[in-house]
Amino acid sequence: MTVPTGLVTGMDGTADRPAPPPAAAPRETTSGSSRRPRGDRLYILDLLRFCAALAVLCYHVFVDNRGAWGTDAGVLFGDTIVRVSRYGWMGVEFFFVISGFVICMSCWGRSVADFFTSRVTRLVPAYLLAVLFTSAVLILWPLASGRPQPSHVLMNLTMLQSFVGIPHIDSVYWTLFVELKFYLLFAIVVWFGLTYRRVVLFCVFWTIAALFAQSSDSPLLVSIVEPKFAPYFIAGIALYLCHRFGPNLLLTGILGVSAILAIIELNRRVAEHNANRPQPVVSFEVALPVLLVFFAVMTLVALGFLSGVRWHGLTVIGALTYPLYLLHLQISRVAVSRLHDSVPPWALLTALLAGVLLLAYLAHRFVERPGARLLRRKLQESFAQVRSGSDHEHDADRGGPGRSPGSPLTRDPLGSIESSQSTNSDSPSERRTANSDQYGGSVRTDAGSPVA
Repeated sequence: MTVPTGLVTGMDGTADRPAPPPAAAPRETTSGSSRRPRGDRLYILDLLRFCAALAVLCYHVFVDNRGAWGTDAGVLFGDTIVRVSRYGWMGVEFFFVISGFVICMSCWGRSVADFFTSRVTRLVPAYLLAVLFTSAVLILWPLASGRPQPSHVLMNLTMLQSFVGIPHIDSVYWTLFVELKFYLLFAIVVWFGLTYRRVVLFCVFWTIAALFAQSSDSPLLVSIVEPKFAPYFIAGIALYLCHRFGPNLLLTGILGVSAILAIIELNRRVAEHNANRPQPVVSFEVALPVLLVFFAVMTLVALGFLSGVRWHGLTVIGALTYPLYLLHLQISRVAVSRLHDSVPPWALLTALLAGVLLLAYLAHRFVERPGARLLRRKLQESFAQVRSGSDHEHDADRGGPGRSPGSPLTRDPLGSIESSQSTNSDSPSERRTANSDQYGGSVRTDAGSPVA
C-alpha cells in the first residue's frame, strides 16, 4: 500500500517538491467567511447616501422646480450653483450602487421572511407618512397640476401604483418601483440562501438578461430586468463581495463590465435630459468623471480604505436620508411658489433646507422608528404562525409530533427549522451580519439607497 506523502513526484517517481496547495476559494456557506472583522461599521456609506440625497434635492430646487421661484434660479442664486445642480439627478444612480452593496450585506445568512421583514419595516412607515403628508399639502395648497385624486392617494399607499399606471403623488417615488423590482429579483437568491457562488451567478445572469433586454423588443423583459439601472445594482453587489471575500479577477470583471454598461446608460440619460431643449443643459463629458469618481470612492469603501471614517454623527445623517428624499420635492415646490414673492431668496432657501431636514428628523424619530418596531413585531408573529402551521402539517404527515432521531436540522426559506440532510454547520449567530438584527432590519447601519 502506498502512503500519500503530499509531495509531487518527478519523472522517475521520486519526490522532488511539495505539492502546491489548492487555490483558495470563498467558503460556500450561507454565512460565508469574511476577511474583515464583522463588527466594522461602514459610516462612510451614511455620508455618501446623504450627499446623494442632497444632490437630488438641489436638482429639484434649482433646476427641476417647475418655475416655483417665479424666475430663473440662476438669476437668484448664481449660474454656478445651477450648473452644478444640473447633475444632481445622478444621485439616484449613486443610490442604486449603494443599495446593491448594502442589500447584499444585510441579507447574508437570512431567510426570505427576514428579507421581507427588513424591507417592509424599512420602507413602509416613512413612505406611508410621505404619501399622506404630501397629499394633505397638495390638497390644501395645490400646484398647477391640481389636487391629487382620492383614488390615486389610496393606490399610492400600496406602493404598487406603477404596476397599474396610476401617477405618483410625488415623482420621486419612481425610484422605489425600481428598488422593488431589484428586491423581487434578489429574493430568488435569498430563497435558496446567499453564497458567494450563487450571488456571482445572479450578477452574471442579470447582466446577460439586461443585455438581451436592450436588444429585444419585449417591454415585459425590459420592465422586469431594468437594463437602464441594473448595472448600478450589480456593481454594488460586486463591490460588497470584494469587501466580504476580497477582490479577485472574476469580481473585478463583473465590476468592470457593470461600470462600462453604466457609462453607456449614463450617456443615454444625458441625452434624455437634453431632449427637446434648444441647447444641451448637461454634458456627458462632465457627468462621466463624476460617475467614475463615485465608483472610485465605492471601490475604496469596498477595500476598506475608508473604514477610518468613524464619526458617530453620520448615523444620524444617514437616518434622515430616506424621509428627506421622500418629502422634499412637492413640499419645497409648494413652499417656494407660495413664499418667493414675500421672502428673500437666500432666506427662503435656508428656511427650506432647515425645514425639510427638521421634517425628516421628526419623521424618523416619531414615525419610522416606532413604526418599524411595530411592523417587525407583527410580521414576526405572522411568520411564526405560518411556520407553526407548516410544522403541524409535517407532524401530521409523519404520523405524530417530532422528527426521526438523528435527522439533521436546517432552516427553511421562511426561517423555521426542519429536518434535512444539510451539512451546513454554521450556527445561527454566524448567519447574522454585523449590520442587521435577527429580523433583517438595520441595526448598526441602514446605509444604502434612500431606502436601504
